[in-house]
Amino acid sequence: LGIGVDGTRSIQLGEPVLPDDHTSDTPWRNHTFHGYAPSGDVTGPMVYANYGLPSDFEVLRRLGIDVSGKIVLVRYGECFRGLKVRNAQVVGAAGVLIYSDPEDD
Repeated sequence: LGIGVDGTRSIQLGEPVLPDDHTSDTPWRNHTFHGYAPSGDVTGPMVYANYGLPSDFEVLRRLGIDVSGKIVLVRYGECFRGLKVRNAQVVGAAGVLIYSDPEDD
């Protein structure tokens, strides 16, 4: 995660190759895309939305947190990743980042 002078953040989507882990140096190690999503460059504030379930977005709504136009950060698990993107789209999010939480491994 890098923070620019103007407060914008850039996120490295790939993972570095680890010298002690031969499995980290493969072109199949990082699938940092959603196959049917369009390419683009999304900039905006980020909001954490747990697993990206409808109930997670409902909790945010009840707390007065608007995700419209924001990038939503969600964890893998609980539902198909395409549904996470769809759920975020329904509430007006500009983009979705899905990450693997080591606590869920």
